Amino acid sequence: MINIDTRSREPIYLQLEKQIIKLINLGVYDIDSPLPSVRSMACELGVNPNTVAKAYKELEQQQVIYTVVGKGVYVSVNNTDRIKKLAEEQFKAVLTELKSCGLKREEVIEMVNDLWGGDNND
Repeated sequence: MINIDTRSREPIYLQLEKQIIKLINLGVYDIDSPLPSVRSMACELGVNPNTVAKAYKELEQQQVIYTVVGKGVYVSVNNTDRIKKLAEEQFKAVLTELKSCGLKREEVIEMVNDLWGGDNND
């Protein structure tokens, strides 16, 4: 389910954070459902356990997940607004970058519509 691009300039822990948020948004992980342990996730992805621990720590600070000592890591109850805020921050960063590259609003809207696919009502 989670794919890490080791050739990307984006740090692995950030890729992991984004993908966990995506899986929560898609309903793969429900509220209060457990995430894989740090060790299990690290083995599955072939990354250092410290990398997974850092991603989990960041997500916990953002209140997307919580830890129950001795039991594991779980999806927070009220994370929908937080996840939307995180997505908005990421989108804002992308828009800022596109603006700095000289793209016009209409070009960006057209790009979003093309990438979104289907009709514009969903």
